[in-house]
Amino acid sequence: MKKAITLMIVMIINAIPVLNAQQLNPTGICYVEVNNNNLLNAGSYKLQTSGKYLFNVVNIFAANINYDSSRSRPYLYCNNNVTKVLTNADTYIKPLQAKGMKVVLTILGNHQGAGLCNFPTREAARDFAQQLAHTVNTYGLDGIDFDDEYSDYGQNGTGQPNASSFVMLVQELKALLPDKLITFYYFGPAASRLSWNGLRVGDYINYSWNAMYGTFSAPNVPPLTNAQISPAAVWMGNTSSSTTTSLATQTKNGGYGVFMWYDLHGTNETSQLSAGTQTLYGEQTVLSTPLQSWTQGANCDAPIGLFTGNLTGTGARLNWSAVGANTYDVDYKPAASTVWTNAVTATTATSVTLSGLAANTEYDWRIRTNCSVKSTYIFAPRFNSGSGAASPGSASLSLDGSTESGTAGNLNLSGSALSFEGWIKPSSFKSASPYISSLMGTEVGDSNSALLRLGDANIANNKLQFVLSINNVQQKLTAATALTANTWYHVAATYDGSTMKIYINGVLDASKSQTGPVNSSGAFNVGYSYSTSRNFNGKIDEVRIWKKALTQTEISQNMCNVTAPATSLAAYWKFNEGSGATVQDNSGNGVTLTLTGVDASNWGTDIPCTTAQQLSSTARTRKAAGLEETAAQEQIKLYPNPLSIPSPLIISVPEEYSKGKLTVYNFNGTVLETKTLNPGNNPYDFSGLKMGNYIIQFESQNGNLKQTEKLIVK
Repeated sequence: MKKAITLMIVMIINAIPVLNAQQLNPTGICYVEVNNNNLLNAGSYKLQTSGKYLFNVVNIFAANINYDSSRSRPYLYCNNNVTKVLTNADTYIKPLQAKGMKVVLTILGNHQGAGLCNFPTREAARDFAQQLAHTVNTYGLDGIDFDDEYSDYGQNGTGQPNASSFVMLVQELKALLPDKLITFYYFGPAASRLSWNGLRVGDYINYSWNAMYGTFSAPNVPPLTNAQISPAAVWMGNTSSSTTTSLATQTKNGGYGVFMWYDLHGTNETSQLSAGTQTLYGEQTVLSTPLQSWTQGANCDAPIGLFTGNLTGTGARLNWSAVGANTYDVDYKPAASTVWTNAVTATTATSVTLSGLAANTEYDWRIRTNCSVKSTYIFAPRFNSGSGAASPGSASLSLDGSTESGTAGNLNLSGSALSFEGWIKPSSFKSASPYISSLMGTEVGDSNSALLRLGDANIANNKLQFVLSINNVQQKLTAATALTANTWYHVAATYDGSTMKIYINGVLDASKSQTGPVNSSGAFNVGYSYSTSRNFNGKIDEVRIWKKALTQTEISQNMCNVTAPATSLAAYWKFNEGSGATVQDNSGNGVTLTLTGVDASNWGTDIPCTTAQQLSSTARTRKAAGLEETAAQEQIKLYPNPLSIPSPLIISVPEEYSKGKLTVYNFNGTVLETKTLNPGNNPYDFSGLKMGNYIIQFESQNGNLKQTEKLIVK
């Protein structure tokens, strides 16, 4: 069964909108399963005497929250039938709106681990809220309905439900859609996660209804009043007429303002509807127009794997993953604008380069697939064009150790593995107790922390310390090497569930055996912890957060640059802006670093990696006009090699190749397996092979690379 705001703002948010001139009391809510039924049938039912339409709000059931594991990003997915409804809004949506009805899109989990309740940060919640708002505005919808079912939290490495996620999502969505409906089907983990940090879901939604069909139970969503709640839940064809009448009687006697009907079919439903409306409104329900049949929509999925790179201040490259042998339409716009500009139509490519952008400006972009029909649009993470004041790779940020720092908002780093890395150039070390210079991390308390810093009360102020909360206790690992002021160092700290490690300049410096999950969820800061007395004094560059334990090979080979997208890369700040008070996230996850106390004097061109070093890490350079050319053709990487079974082999495919074919041979030349690989780090299970030598051949889809490597399995 389908299961510190001012008082004025709260009053505005909770005001029940006037839906139409013939508003019923109670308001009629209807769900239509568009996989099998025509949405237009909701407009066929009227009350016999007054001639009022029975349904005031019609829910399109349902679009989904899917999960793009290549980008670690929840995205809005529309199947073939939802796509048919939205892309033909003139046929299926506007006729209902012309009758005074509101048409709302229901959002439902899809067994992929993404749901309403596990957005790890406000930035992630905002990104999904922006996707929803763009969809509402693009297709002329009247709002969003949330249903927290079928998410299968934890799948695809996603997190479990947390307290802040649902509140942040509806708060961000209401800010984007202040005049639209937001409603909640009262079920699932979201029903028990309705408040956080003084904020309430009920402050940002208009209605909620009972999810248990055939029962009468009022959802508890403070501060919603009875006028905004449906305790009754009727499943058409499954709830008996006598029960429907009983539910209607209880609704009327209780003074409730909403009555919810689920699963309106394409057959005459006037008998069961009348069992409710006779009590609710004193009228029978009649058909005013013939019912319409439904033909399934054609399959056409929008591409995923969306990310933005090559930000130059006036230009950017938009990237996506191919969906079969189709073409794509791409549009973009400044975030503050409502007008989309077409970037390319019917392209077969998987990227497009924009030029002529305004510097330091937020932009949105969208893409759809052209099949025999058109897919719905999928909306990419918002990006900032950058300043253009410093060429890529030529800037770093200096912090004064007192008032200057950065915050990325709340990040959930809890789990069995993580890594921190970045470049630092200390100007000085703390000379007073507790002798701590905070580099990066979260520290809510002893039982909730993950951070990397210099010094501690009992260690030298110029030694790295890695701190993790495991089993409610802060576990600390101290480096053996003392750092020198005014010297660039690449520092990294990793945890794989069994060992904490510190690396300096790609070399293992210290390790400590430790088991148990990390507990870290809260404000993630750079150059600051919970006291400005612990602020870092020095320069910082190339900061990355990973939700995995990096290997020494990964650290040492990628100190100067990482090609995004990359598996488990949670946030990546290059500090290439060269000006301004924000640092953009190059991971594609939209985790912007907001700076405090900085001005133009904090930005400089003293950097740890020269252009030549960055090219050796990316094997790529660019022409002055912004076009790419290969300086030294980038190769795939295999690690570890030799490989010890049962560890998986990681095959790292450069971003520029889009995808390619992998072929595995034995030394006799026999093909053992072929497989398609995407950009990024691809795990490959060799546990079925015997010890020995093998040949690995990779051929890129565009034909630019054909590489052969020897693999030793032991």
